[in-house]
Amino acid sequence: MRGDLPAGREEAPFDPLSADIRRCPHPHYDRLNARPVTALPDHPNFYLVSGYDTVVDVLMDPGTYDGQPFPGSEVPIMSAMRPEPHARVRGAVQSIFTRKALEQLTPYIEAVVRRRTDELLRQGRGDLMALWANPIPLSVIARMFGFPDGEADLARLHRYGDAAIRLAIPYGGPGRPLPKGLRARWRQIVGLGRAIPSLLRLLFLMPASERRPQGRFPNPMADKPGYPRTGLPHHPELAHLAIDFQVEVLKIFKQRLARPGNEVADLLIPPFQRGELSLRETLGAAQQILVAGYETTANTLASAIYRLAQDPGLLTFLKADATRIETFVEELLRLDAPLQRTLRRTTRPVTLAGVDLPENAQLIVMLGAANVDGARFDCPHQFDPERKLASRHLAFGRGIHICLGAQLARLEVRLALTELLGRIDGVGLDPANPPERVVDKDIGMWGFARLPVTIVPKAS
Repeated sequence: MRGDLPAGREEAPFDPLSADIRRCPHPHYDRLNARPVTALPDHPNFYLVSGYDTVVDVLMDPGTYDGQPFPGSEVPIMSAMRPEPHARVRGAVQSIFTRKALEQLTPYIEAVVRRRTDELLRQGRGDLMALWANPIPLSVIARMFGFPDGEADLARLHRYGDAAIRLAIPYGGPGRPLPKGLRARWRQIVGLGRAIPSLLRLLFLMPASERRPQGRFPNPMADKPGYPRTGLPHHPELAHLAIDFQVEVLKIFKQRLARPGNEVADLLIPPFQRGELSLRETLGAAQQILVAGYETTANTLASAIYRLAQDPGLLTFLKADATRIETFVEELLRLDAPLQRTLRRTTRPVTLAGVDLPENAQLIVMLGAANVDGARFDCPHQFDPERKLASRHLAFGRGIHICLGAQLARLEVRLALTELLGRIDGVGLDPANPPERVVDKDIGMWGFARLPVTIVPKAS
């Protein structure tokens, strides 16, 4: 028990940010839900928030629980924006995800799913992430934004997204100890030096009025005790990729601006031309949607196949009636939420679940724990493909920051599973190559780095 905790505050019984816990968090969530607000061990000013009702209270009150981790700054991503700018940006870009836009996109999704499933069946075995789970949402989101969709292009987009997540999003808490010593300093010098040409290209493409940073990001409090850390000190070698990503998105947007077409991405042009969005905001929204639009969907697809490989009876159940897939997906999102946690900051002293919190307390909001709260879900750790009201899960968040692409993700997963299950008789894990969980992305991703599988095609 930490000795510096004020009266009434308890320390969490474990550190959910440790690699071991990340690999298998569910057995520990009941202990968190029993005490909805606890201090994060060894990290002053950080608190874990769990329990379904408590998590919903936080997500539904952005005035008290701010998505901006650093006071006085604007982290330039939509999921962290304060209510007023968030409403403006979201209102301008949400037309991308309307029913009409998704209907327009559905034939392309179906074609991508068929092509990737063809390749998976042709191979018969291999890493599901590389062969199927990643390429499907990558191809779709690339098409939406006019990004090239060749194999090399998709691999580049994947590298861009991975770099952006590892560098810029401080959503996992305080992170690891900062690298020290001569070798670490040399890595930073080399990595940042490599990023200079990329930065110059970006500045050359940006109008002069957009070159000045908005707010103070990265904030000087980043990497200070009691505040989140970005990944830059740990991965300086990725800095050039994050900037190259901005360069490429800016080039594509300028091309679409000069020759608008009928693709989904062109829906961003009118809000920009009307002055509802600055160029920086438009590019930021596009980048976030590009990254968020594939990673969480890929992890959900992988989690689905992992469950089917572990439970052949579940595969038989779904193959008997494809309409069962929709409820299966909601239960999958509940138990295997692709994002297990998010971050909020208190804007004032507040009492949450009976615990007094100071202003600027950092709250790690445990979405995954809330989804297995026995006070909300019966037999919460049991996977029930027919569970009623499974869709009340918090996998996509709640409140003003609820995931903008939730319906697209559901559509992609449903179409992909329907196609695959109609063409196979079985799927199994490769005993010679165990799955590898993602444990090193501080944003709180739940999924697989590698998922080797074997496929049994449907008997002809």
